[in-house]
Amino acid sequence: MIENRHLRYFLEVAKTLHITRAAENLHIAQPALTQNIQHLEQELGVQLLERQGRRIALTEAGNVFVEEAERSLNVFEGAQLAAKRAARGEAGEIVIGFQSTAGLSVVPRMLRQLGQRYPEIKVLLNEMGCTAQRNALRKGEIDVAILYTLPDREFVHHELVPESLVMVLPEDHPLASRESIALKEISDEIIILPAIEVAEVLYRSVLAECAEAGFQPRRIQEVSNAQTALGLVSAGFGISILPAAVRYILREGVVIRPIRNSRLQAQLTLMWSPRNPSPIIPKLQDCLG
Repeated sequence: MIENRHLRYFLEVAKTLHITRAAENLHIAQPALTQNIQHLEQELGVQLLERQGRRIALTEAGNVFVEEAERSLNVFEGAQLAAKRAARGEAGEIVIGFQSTAGLSVVPRMLRQLGQRYPEIKVLLNEMGCTAQRNALRKGEIDVAILYTLPDREFVHHELVPESLVMVLPEDHPLASRESIALKEISDEIIILPAIEVAEVLYRSVLAECAEAGFQPRRIQEVSNAQTALGLVSAGFGISILPAAVRYILREGVVIRPIRNSRLQAQLTLMWSPRNPSPIIPKLQDCLG
């Protein structure tokens, strides 16, 4: 059987055309080198070297085999490096689920960092809500989820930096001219929110703070993503409360204002199954901060 060492030994002999010098460069005994070259020729069934006393020359077959041996070793070494990078989480493929608002700033920032540090990692993205991401994690359809949810014992989690919430109003709304707006000032408005199965933490946080302000929303219009919420606001259908990253979406007919004296925050969480051994996940954590 031909092994990589046979190719390395032959290439050193082909380069030096001197058995003793090649053996010294390879740090092996000369008889062992000679034996390996003879074994290679026997396996191939061709003569690679012509021996004329102390002189050595490559045969025509030897000249051709040099190119093939170099190519074979390069492929093998490349495969070794790729395997080591994959084991370290520096290469490979990962499937990421994320919520729509996370796609405005958090996910682009992560992808930029990941691409700069680990260009050999291939990322596949699936935009979906909170409940859908949890189900996808259970089924192994995604490797990690980036979502607004409460951590639990089912999944490993890494909480990201909290983000303040803002109020989104139609530009012609009576409150739109204010620099900031108190939550109680919209007690009679329709509040447009991502549904609880889409953004659990955001939904519950808004309702809890409304209760602290002394009211329950007259009506909640649930939507599946921030873009839909902005569309309804621009049409004058109601007022929305969304993560501050919504500022990255340009939408005609809406204004964005801070919520006065608010403790409202939305915190994205990176989650994955404890059964998922992917070495890429720690790299994602580093890029997300």
